[in-house]
Amino acid sequence: MRFSCYALAALLAVMSGLEQAAGLEPLDVAFDGPPGWRMVDRFAGFRYEVMGNVIGVGFRQATSEKATQLGCFGWAQNTERGTVVGEVRCAKSVAPAMKEWLAAGPPKSRVDEVTVKDYENTKIKLHFSHFKILPDERQTCFRDPPHQCAEFAENGGGGGSAPSHDEF
Repeated sequence: MRFSCYALAALLAVMSGLEQAAGLEPLDVAFDGPPGWRMVDRFAGFRYEVMGNVIGVGFRQATSEKATQLGCFGWAQNTERGTVVGEVRCAKSVAPAMKEWLAAGPPKSRVDEVTVKDYENTKIKLHFSHFKILPDERQTCFRDPPHQCAEFAENGGGGGSAPSHDEF
């Protein structure tokens, strides 16, 4: 049996309407399907901040190269505090290797501490196509550590007027 794209889209729309009429939430693609096939089973995502001698020693470039080698994507950026922050999305099987690499860093760096926040529900964002090095001028702001903005830390993690992201 062959379906056109239009017929399939119409079928999905009807099914979604039936779910909503029955009081059910539309399917979340991150949790739909049998174990092992769901996004949450196959992909990992985390935010990190690396402290130590990590600015001016090629840390971001080396991070980008390692991420590419492991098939990860995301971003890295220097901060005004002298740390490197970023996010990584990758296969769950390689996430531990990326975290270990961040804790060691490239040869010219010295890593004193790494703070990581794992995302429970890693949805692969389509705006990531590779690992990017963000410009220092770009302001990133998170409500919680790692890389929590000062005004959120002062306000106990809530409120504030700075633009923020829970996850890029």
